[in-house]
Amino acid sequence: MHPEKFKQVARLPSAERHAYFVRKVADTQEVWGLHQDGWATAQVDGKVAIPFWPEAAFAQACASGDWAGFQPRAIALGDFLAKWLPGMGGNDQQAFVFPVSQGSASVAAPADLLADLRGEARQYE
Repeated sequence: MHPEKFKQVARLPSAERHAYFVRKVADTQEVWGLHQDGWATAQVDGKVAIPFWPEAAFAQACASGDWAGFQPRAIALGDFLAKWLPGMGGNDQQAFVFPVSQGSASVAAPADLLADLRGEARQYE
């Protein structure tokens, strides 16, 4: 990824990064998380939130602090829609959508993110 594109996208407000995430994931058919003996998590409003990114480079940029030593790992979009998001909903977890090292992230209920991704995927059919 070109460094200038990385900077421009990372500087977007959280709502715009959320929209970028949805578009990019629908296009590439994969979601990125951070993994090391388990998936990276964060606490948001007293709930477990799992961070997800649209591209490996953005995930890698957040592999520091509590997530030092974690590595980007792809999740197929089909698995994400069919298994991950329903499972997270059942576990009362949140999706931490496209966090960046400097700034906020969008926090979404799994059902809401599922609806966003399905809505975007319909445009590709």
